[in-house]
Amino acid sequence: MNGESWSIKAGHLPADANHPGHGLGHAPATVAMFPSDGWTKVGTDDRMLYCMRELVDRYGYPPAGAAGIIGNLWAESAIIPNRIEGSSPSTPMRAKNFAGVTTNFTAVQIMDRKSPHQGPKLPGVGLAQWTSSSRRSGLFKHVYNGASLGVDVLFNMDAQLDYLDNELRTSYPGVHQVLSNQAVSVEAASDEVVYNFEIPGAILSGHSKLPRADARVQTVFKQRRPPSNRALTAYQSGGGPVTFEPFPGASFFHTGQRSPIIAAMHQRLVAEGCSRYQSSANADTWGPGDVKSFAAWQRSLGFGGDDANGTPGKTSWDTLRVPNV
Repeated sequence: MNGESWSIKAGHLPADANHPGHGLGHAPATVAMFPSDGWTKVGTDDRMLYCMRELVDRYGYPPAGAAGIIGNLWAESAIIPNRIEGSSPSTPMRAKNFAGVTTNFTAVQIMDRKSPHQGPKLPGVGLAQWTSSSRRSGLFKHVYNGASLGVDVLFNMDAQLDYLDNELRTSYPGVHQVLSNQAVSVEAASDEVVYNFEIPGAILSGHSKLPRADARVQTVFKQRRPPSNRALTAYQSGGGPVTFEPFPGASFFHTGQRSPIIAAMHQRLVAEGCSRYQSSANADTWGPGDVKSFAAWQRSLGFGGDDANGTPGKTSWDTLRVPNV
């Protein structure tokens, strides 16, 4: 639906090109083949749609409950199963080691991470960025389709969704009950997942959760609701075509310019791991954070010098694929 040359259908799990034969979907008739970058080459809405269909059709979640899960997975990992904490969506297995050196890690190094010397410095891994030692090891030990995949679970979207559903049903029954309620709203589902399942540091004070009414918690809620709504929209659209904003011209981007186009661009830059924003306030108004973030995007495309000054050009804009608003 994002103009890619490949398609994703529920039940057809793409095998990573570096791991042929590891696409263990639920009895797929065919396996969609992807380039070596795997899920990083699949558009955000396509990743959302694939996972939404899995959660609704296979695990029985209502669309709004599933969307609350997917919006949080987007916030955690950009819905890229082999992503590790501290990495960019475009290079999901590249992050700092314990010495502070940015390193390309193998799947084995990620699985066998041991503090304080071996593997990535930060522990988060997978769709939900599982962090604690028990939940992290549980991911690699999880039995899916009769087998424990070990390191291969990093490249298996279906297996990670199955692990997540198993966690919700067995370890987080209260969250599962909220998400399974046919009357649940997207906002309530999104809030429940972040508050009682993901529990990021931003909602903690010491080792205790802040009250839901706390301004810091409400800020996190507001940040995660938009991608949850986006996931529901992707599902409801049924995979229809997505159109993108045409390049509005370099002169459009000046200090104080306010437009929903800029807000949509903001979301895309965050999704691509190029956020240099200090906050999400005034996301629809062009300012220094936009300049720095777009410059990071330009550099990620290989531009330098004046071509990476943070002012969008047609090539960098078109490549970003900002959804039409």
